[in-house]
Amino acid sequence: MESFKSIAVPVTRRQAVGKAKRAAEAPLGDSASGSAIAEFRRQQPQQPALHPVHRFRIGQRLTMARGSRDIARPAALCQVVALLPHETGPLLYRVRSELESFERVVDEADLAPYR
Repeated sequence: MESFKSIAVPVTRRQAVGKAKRAAEAPLGDSASGSAIAEFRRQQPQQPALHPVHRFRIGQRLTMARGSRDIARPAALCQVVALLPHETGPLLYRVRSELESFERVVDEADLAPYR
């Protein structure tokens, strides 16, 4: 029985990258159309932030909304102790209420600035 050897050829992207680079460097032919394209790109809105930004800062006093039927939490004044890292879902804060002796993790939607 004959055995065959397989020859693996690595895939390189140099050729494709080189072609794309040359195409990007090629002159547009008409300087007016080139400036119009540049102006169009400047007018485009900026990319949105990859991660949402916390609205409140550490040490800020806030009002915490009363919890729902499933969450036993009184409405009260609280102070932000820590900003929790965002992974998925809503932005979370660690807060200490003036009515309780412990800290809670609260959703940003349940907090409002103290006036």
